[in-house]
Amino acid sequence: MRRRDTICWIATAIGVGIAPAGARAQRASPVCFSGVARPACSGFILLEASAATTSGSKHTIVTMVSTSTGPVPYQHHLEDLPRYFSGGAGYVHMVGPVWALGIAGELGNANPDAGTANRMAVTARARRWTGNVALDLGAGPLAAEIFTLVANSGIDDRILARGATIEAAVSYKSLVGVVIGADAIRGGNRRSSAIRVGIRTGSYGTLATAAIAAVAGAFVWAGLSGGLDER
Repeated sequence: MRRRDTICWIATAIGVGIAPAGARAQRASPVCFSGVARPACSGFILLEASAATTSGSKHTIVTMVSTSTGPVPYQHHLEDLPRYFSGGAGYVHMVGPVWALGIAGELGNANPDAGTANRMAVTARARRWTGNVALDLGAGPLAAEIFTLVANSGIDDRILARGATIEAAVSYKSLVGVVIGADAIRGGNRRSSAIRVGIRTGSYGTLATAAIAAVAGAFVWAGLSGGLDER
C-alpha cells in the first residue's frame, strides 16, 4: 500500500510539473506574424503591400502660356487620387478569441500624368477571423501630394492635401486578398475623392512579393546594362 501511494504521488508531481511547461510552450510566441487567431498569439504584426486602381475626381485647369505670338491657353488635366502601389506595417492586439484591434501606417507612391506623388495614411484597424478568412476594417487620416498650377507656367511644386480614408479587406490567412476603400482630400483650393479596389498581400505573402519584385528588377537592370554595354 505504501509503495502504491508513493508511485501515485510521483505520478501526480510529474503531471503537475508537465502542465505548466506545456502552457509555457503554448505561450512561447505571444506576437505572431501570420496565420489565423489562436491561443498562442496575443497579437499580430502587420506587414502589407497593396496595388490599387482608383476612380474619382478629375480636374481641368486652364493656364495661359506665353509664346512668341502671345498668350496661348493650355489645359491641364489633374487626378489627385490616382492608382498607386503602397507598403504598410502595424500591429493588432487580440481582444477576444477572433477579434483584434490596432493601428497601421501606409506609404504609397502614385505616378499620375503630372509626375510622381506620394500618399501617407494612418488607420485604426479591426480584424476578425472566420476560420481561415480574415476581415480587416480600417479608417484614419490621409495625406496625399497633389500638383498645383500657376499662371504663365506649367506645373508648380507639389503640395500636401489632407483628408481621410476608409477601407475593408478580406484575405486568406492574412497572406493575400482584396481591398476596397474610399478616399477624400482637400488642398490646392479644390476637393477630391475616389473609390479604390486592389490586391493586398500580408506577412509571408508580402515577403514573397518583395523577393519576386527584387529578382525581376535585377533582371531588368541586367538587361538594360547589357544593352548599354553593347553600344
